[in-house]
Amino acid sequence: MEPFGYKSINAQTRSSFPAEVLRQAAAAGNIRVSSYLSNRLDLRGKTLLSFGEITDRHCECAVSVYRNDSGSWKLGLHIADVDEYVCEGSPLDEEAKLRRGAIRNGLGEMEMLPPTIVNDVCDLQVGKDRLAVSVFMDVSASGALEGISFEESVVRVAEKCSYDELDHLGIANDKSSIHALREKYAPYMGILLDMYELAAIFCAKRRERGGLDCTVFRRNFARNSAGNIEFDFAQEPDARAMVRELGYFAAEAIGNYMRERELPCIYIGQETLDKTALDFLGALVGETKKDLPDHERAAEIADLAKGSRYYGFVCTAIRRALPCATFSDEPVFNSIGATDHLVSFIHPTTRYSSLLTLRMIKNGILASGDAKNLNLNRYRKIASNAAENANEAEGVICNAQKSYFIASAEEFVQNNASTVHKGFPFRKRENGDVSVMLVCGLIATVPFKHLEGLDLVIGADYDFELLDFAEEKAVVYVNPCN
Repeated sequence: MEPFGYKSINAQTRSSFPAEVLRQAAAAGNIRVSSYLSNRLDLRGKTLLSFGEITDRHCECAVSVYRNDSGSWKLGLHIADVDEYVCEGSPLDEEAKLRRGAIRNGLGEMEMLPPTIVNDVCDLQVGKDRLAVSVFMDVSASGALEGISFEESVVRVAEKCSYDELDHLGIANDKSSIHALREKYAPYMGILLDMYELAAIFCAKRRERGGLDCTVFRRNFARNSAGNIEFDFAQEPDARAMVRELGYFAAEAIGNYMRERELPCIYIGQETLDKTALDFLGALVGETKKDLPDHERAAEIADLAKGSRYYGFVCTAIRRALPCATFSDEPVFNSIGATDHLVSFIHPTTRYSSLLTLRMIKNGILASGDAKNLNLNRYRKIASNAAENANEAEGVICNAQKSYFIASAEEFVQNNASTVHKGFPFRKRENGDVSVMLVCGLIATVPFKHLEGLDLVIGADYDFELLDFAEEKAVVYVNPCN
C-alpha cells in the first residue's frame, strides 16, 4: 500500500435548493443591519481589511490590528455572523447539514447555502455594513496572548486585499504598472506592515514548538481555452502565509479561552504522518534527527526539502498522507499548529464544521464567559453532536477535493500530446517495481519487467514514457533529464 495514497470517491452533489430554503434565504436578505446597531458593537469606523484571491467570489473574514505605544498589539478577527441568518434547526440549517460544505472544482460545484446568504448578507463586501462575530486579542510585544474578548458586532470592510497584489508591491518599481496598486494600498500600508510583523512573531513561536510549515508549494490545475487540463507550480504568496499565521494564533487563543472556562466547544485536530511515510521522506532528504516526536520530525523533513527538487513531492506527500481533520468536543492534538486547543470557524458559509464552531463561540458570548450561565447538559450535547456532524462533513469535502486532484492529474496525463513526462523515482518496492512521482503530481509505477539493465537512482531526475495508463499507470524509463 502506498504510504502517500488515498482513495478516490465521487462526491454526491445537490444542485438546486428546496423552495422553503430559498424563501428563508430571501427573507434573510431583507433583514436590515441597522436594526442591530443598538445591541452590537459598532466597528464601522475601524479599519478592517479582508484578504483573498482576485477571483474569490465572497469573503467571510476580516482582520484588524492596532499597535500601542508600548509595542503591544490589539488583534481583531471578524467573522461573518452566518448563524444570525442560518438558525439552528431551521430549513437553511438542515439543508447546510445535508450538503456538509461547498464543493468548487472541476468535478462540479455545489454551494452549502443559497447565493443570497453566501454572496450578499454574509459577504464582507467593501463599504457594506455586515453582522459579524469579532474576537479581540491583546498581544504583548513578544507575541504572547495577554487577553481575549468576544463581541457580536457590525463591521464595514475598508479594503479587500489581493494576495498576489500585495506580494507584487514589494518587487515592482514606480515606472511599472504596479504604481496604481501602490496608490490603492497606500492608506493601509502601516496596518499591513504591522500585520506582517505580528505574523512573523507568531510563526516563529509556533515553529519553535514543532508546528509544520509545508504549505508554500502548490500545484494548480485549470482548463485552458480549448478545454484541456493544464497545471502550473505556484509558490504561496507571503500575504496568504501572513493571514494564515494570524488565523492560527486566533484559533489557539479561542480554544484556550473556551477550555479554561469549561465552555462547550468544538476543537480541531490533525495527526502527523505515520512512521513508514516519515521514513520514506526522511531518507529522500537526508534526515538525521529521527528521534524527534513525529510532528516535529515532519516539520524537520519539510525544512530539509526546501530548495531541493524534492520539495514539491514532500509537500504533496505530507498533504496527501495527513488524514482529514478530526473534530471533538474535547481538545485534540493538531500537528500543524502543534497545540491541543485549536478551533476553526473562519469559513461558516462554505464549511458546516465552521458554522457549528461559530455557534459554540456565540454560546460562550451569551454566557458571558461563564459556564454557570449555560444549560451545560444541553450545550455539551450540542457540542458532541456538532463535532460528529463536523467530522462527517469534513470527510466528504476533503475526499471531494482529493478526488479532483487525482482526476485532474490523470486527465492531464491521458490527454497530453506527449507520452513523455518528467519525474523522479522515490521508492523501490519489494516486488522489484519502482514508484515514481511525475511532475504533474501523479504517482506512477515502473514495472520490474521494464527495468532490466537499468539502475534508477532514487531522487534523480528522469524522463518517463507512459505505456498503458489503464494498467497500474505503467511507465518506462527513457533517459536522464539534463
